[in-house]
Amino acid sequence: MLDAIASVPVEGKEVLDMGTGSGILGLFCAMRGARVTLTDVDETAIQHSLKAANVLGLTLETRLSDLFTNVNGRFDLVLFNPPYLPSRAVEDRTIDGGSMGRAMTERFLQELPNHLKKDGAAFLLVSSLNDPASIPREYPRLQFTPRAKRSLFFEELQVLCVRFRDDFTG
Repeated sequence: MLDAIASVPVEGKEVLDMGTGSGILGLFCAMRGARVTLTDVDETAIQHSLKAANVLGLTLETRLSDLFTNVNGRFDLVLFNPPYLPSRAVEDRTIDGGSMGRAMTERFLQELPNHLKKDGAAFLLVSSLNDPASIPREYPRLQFTPRAKRSLFFEELQVLCVRFRDDFTG
C-alpha cells in the first residue's frame, strides 16, 4: 500500500486511513502535508498511532469506528487495508474476512460513495483469494484500477484505486 500511495500528491488533502492498525499509512500522509483522520475498531491501535504522531510532531484526528459508523464528511483520499483472508467465521477481526474474504471489503464499497469527494479516490487492498475480478461488476458506479501488485507464496496482493466512474448514469 505504501508503494501505491507514495506518488500520490496529498499535501493539503483530506485523507481517511480506515482501519488504521499501526497507523503507518495515515502517518505517512500526514508527514507529506495531508490532513489525516485515522479510524479503527481497536482503541489500542488509535492510542499507538497518536503516540507515534506525537513523537513525529504531527496532528491527527481520530475516530473509534467500525468502518464509516463514526465518520462524517467526504475525503479526497480513503485508504483501506481490510481483513481479507477467507474464513468461515470472523474470529480475528484483523485478518478474517468472512466468506471469500470480502465481508469488510463489500461493506466498505457500499458505504464509500457517501464519504468520497467527487474527484476523490480510495486505495483498497485485495487478494487473489478474494476473486477481485468480480468486484467491478458488483459496483457499477465505481471504477477500479490496479495501482500496485505483489506476489506472495500463495496469493497476489493488489492495491486498487477506486473512483467514481465518469460515465455512470444509473
